Amino acid sequence: MISSLPQGLPASRKLTITIALSLFALILALLFPTTDRVICLAAMLLSSVGDIILMNFRKIGEKMPIPYFYAGAVFFMFSHILYTYAFLTMILKNGYNYLNIGFWMAIVIIVITAVAISILVFKNGKINRQMYLLCFAYVMLIGANCATIFSWSFSMGGTRWLAAAGALSFFISDMIIGIDKLLGITSDRLKKAIWVFYPIGQFFILWRG
Repeated sequence: MISSLPQGLPASRKLTITIALSLFALILALLFPTTDRVICLAAMLLSSVGDIILMNFRKIGEKMPIPYFYAGAVFFMFSHILYTYAFLTMILKNGYNYLNIGFWMAIVIIVITAVAISILVFKNGKINRQMYLLCFAYVMLIGANCATIFSWSFSMGGTRWLAAAGALSFFISDMIIGIDKLLGITSDRLKKAIWVFYPIGQFFILWRG
């Protein structure tokens, strides 16, 4: 029974967290009205919509024309695309080298994680191909996001490494969801962990140190 699965944090607390993050992004965009800040605000707003859908707040997910997990994932995919674009604009604006050590560090992390999870999925023997392809596409997008933010953080130096830490924290929260969906490994503790790594990740990506 789906209703018997552990749900982690209450929906009301999740909603409070995601609204707070969107307000934080809005305040930063108003205080520092640069192109990248505005793009990050749009990315955070898309993330909040994705959050609301994924938590099935007020049964909104049941009104979707497609399963609400897929709908929520689509919003997050576009969010990652916007975050990638925001940090890429800063890299290009400053004339930084995109393919630096930070970039390759992120690529190594993403590839190792993707290969490890794929091996576990195929060893498990029960493969939901549609879910696997969705997760694979998602990993490509969040991988591009991580690589771009890591690249920018390495070029900027100083406390800007916090943005890379945020990207990694965001990735970990998504990895937990992927493990749940692909391997069926789930627990209330893991679901709560998502809402530790996720807001920390979003906060540091937006703040940037």
